Amino acid sequence: MTKVGIRIFRDDEELPQGERISEILRAVENSQLCIPIFSKNYAWSTWCLRELTRMVESCDQSLEKRILPIFYDVDPEDVELETELYQSALTKHEEVLGCPEVKPWKDALTRVAGIKGWHIKDGRQGEVIDEIIGKVSQMIRIRKRHLPTYLIGIDDRVEDIKKLLNYYDTCDVRFVVIHGIGGMGKTTLAKAVFDQLSSQFEGYSFLSNILESCPCCGIEKMQRKLIADLFGFLVDETFDMDEGNDIIRKRLPYKRVVIVFDGMDKEDQFMQLAKHCKLCCPGSRIIITTRDKSIFPMTKAEGLEKNISTESIKIFLYEMKEMHFDHTLQLFNKHAFGTDSAPKDLSDLSREVVSCTGGLPWAVEVMGSLLRSPSRGTLISTLEKLKEVPHEKVIQKLRISYDALGCEAKQIFLDIACFFINKKKTNAMYLWEDCKLFPKFEIKALINKSLIKMVDHDRIWMYDQLRNLGREIVRQENTKNPGDRSRLWSAEMALDIVRAKKGTGNVVAITLALQRPEQEHHFTREHFANFVNTRFLELDGGNFAGNFKDILPELRWLSWQHCPPKLQANNFVLNHLVVLKLSGDISKEGWSSWVQIMGKSKLKVFKITGSKSIIRTPSFSKFMSLERLVLKNFLSLAEIDSSISKLKQLIYLKIKGCPSLRELPKEIGSLTALRELILTQCYKVCDLPDSIGNLSLLSRLVMDDTGLVELPRSIEGLVHLERLSLVNCSQLNLLHGLENLNLLTELDLSGTTRVSLPHSIQNRENLKKNGHAINM
Repeated sequence: MTKVGIRIFRDDEELPQGERISEILRAVENSQLCIPIFSKNYAWSTWCLRELTRMVESCDQSLEKRILPIFYDVDPEDVELETELYQSALTKHEEVLGCPEVKPWKDALTRVAGIKGWHIKDGRQGEVIDEIIGKVSQMIRIRKRHLPTYLIGIDDRVEDIKKLLNYYDTCDVRFVVIHGIGGMGKTTLAKAVFDQLSSQFEGYSFLSNILESCPCCGIEKMQRKLIADLFGFLVDETFDMDEGNDIIRKRLPYKRVVIVFDGMDKEDQFMQLAKHCKLCCPGSRIIITTRDKSIFPMTKAEGLEKNISTESIKIFLYEMKEMHFDHTLQLFNKHAFGTDSAPKDLSDLSREVVSCTGGLPWAVEVMGSLLRSPSRGTLISTLEKLKEVPHEKVIQKLRISYDALGCEAKQIFLDIACFFINKKKTNAMYLWEDCKLFPKFEIKALINKSLIKMVDHDRIWMYDQLRNLGREIVRQENTKNPGDRSRLWSAEMALDIVRAKKGTGNVVAITLALQRPEQEHHFTREHFANFVNTRFLELDGGNFAGNFKDILPELRWLSWQHCPPKLQANNFVLNHLVVLKLSGDISKEGWSSWVQIMGKSKLKVFKITGSKSIIRTPSFSKFMSLERLVLKNFLSLAEIDSSISKLKQLIYLKIKGCPSLRELPKEIGSLTALRELILTQCYKVCDLPDSIGNLSLLSRLVMDDTGLVELPRSIEGLVHLERLSLVNCSQLNLLHGLENLNLLTELDLSGTTRVSLPHSIQNRENLKKNGHAINM
């Protein structure tokens, strides 16, 4: 063993004369492999039996340990106490020491006798010794993977994967797909699990850095390694992919194995190799790490962990999440200071640096190593730079996922990084669809690659490090002239560029704000003349004045906080506008100036907030293509124009914070495409028009904080209604027609104290009811 570099422990060499023999037992606990050699006189040695018992106990306590027995001129039956050879020795020990002392020795002998080992008889020592050395060398070489110096916060994740693998169950083949962005620690987790479990399988192989292996040697290299690891022989270097696949397919069904495919980010030949693992012997376990969970064709579930079963094959998805902040801080301190905590004078800055890493272990290690034993001045300057520009190594790691995207997905990713984090995706989808970016498909691609998530009712969420990546990609488009970049997300910088008239045709999206938006400021055509390809514009304050003919010809999205009551610009037409969001005290007279900018546009989303003077909404006849309409905080609004009935494509209507509104128009029933109707904080609305029963496609009805007294009987026409909310309708006393709403699954009557539920729906099992004051 020592000739091949394996350190061994033997009591006749390692123990100094006079040292207590019990030190051998400590050596057993510290050993990875235990190799008892059963000879004819083995059972007569009480120390050998004690060592063996400790070996069994130690292996029971740790999955990393393993016993490999050698039967030297004895048979397993002798060790199992089925013959007189060992039985007579154990009987003698019982006479001297008593049965309680000897029983664990008997149990250990019978346990180990059942383990497959080596049988040496008739002078076959040389041949068997070579086999033993080869087996031990292979086990040590394959089982232990190199892990980072500091492993913090990984234990719970290892246990999660082990539970999913459930390696005790030998009835099925299990795949666990560990997915997440680069730098999250997927490979480290896979290595840690592999190190702990590989000894429990008949074969094991860890295929590293598959993506990086593609350019050189490719699939044949991985096949050669897999065959050598699992089946113990080398194939001819002239073999091709088909021959390798044939060998693997034929042999996999006969061996219980654990295999790791690390870094499988493409649907290619390597994926075909993984698919062969479906043929593995039951009890086999396959771990795949990937940046893109969609590459595995059977994993079509969304979410943190999902189980997809197909006959004897089970597939689990496991999402790698960012580290807990305390673990992140500890890891940074280990790399930067060599301790669990930073020096007191640097503690606050260390926490700030860590907050810039986004909980990515890779980013933490890079920054910690870069700032090893830093001074306060170094930390401050590094922190200032990190807030503007992420570290190059972190960018390189994360950019792999971005570079794998198609052109359309890249555009959406950059839009999100610069403008849409924590924003609902609904309105943005209209923008991207009109720009032919195919968002329904590309959003799924971004989710599958863990570049974004959907949280809290379809809000778009992104890791801070990915946000920084997107903005750095945009910054690198032109480091010297920001006006030549595709996206200007810094409102102050954008304002400087616009005022200096340095914008270019490369700008597709821009957000700008006046320092004091309430002050009057006019932008002229010269300020925006060069923005010929801009499709997204957000403003805060100011006004457009003068001739705006042919300005912003490609604009699809206009959002304006503190918008002027009336536009001063003339000839301003936005033929491609699909989203218009206005917030300000727009007057009835000013409404027409905003309507004029629509031109031939097919506006899909219109949100208007904060008018104090409008008593009745003007006509909606110019908004025939509208699908989403929001009227919010109209303090004087008393009436909604009947022309709303012309919005035949409207699917979403929200009216909020209109305390003077008395009723909905009876024509509301003409909105037959409507899916959601939300009326909140409209305290004077006491009833709903009977025509509401015509909204047969309505799935959600909200009437919170209104003066509603009763529901009209026509509500039974809402056959597709799933959610009904009547929160704080303190005057409500009658509920009609609910018994016929068979699809209703949510009913919220919180704060509604005077109403009784119809007996017909009180005990409906599929109906979730909120509101403790309901009389039931």
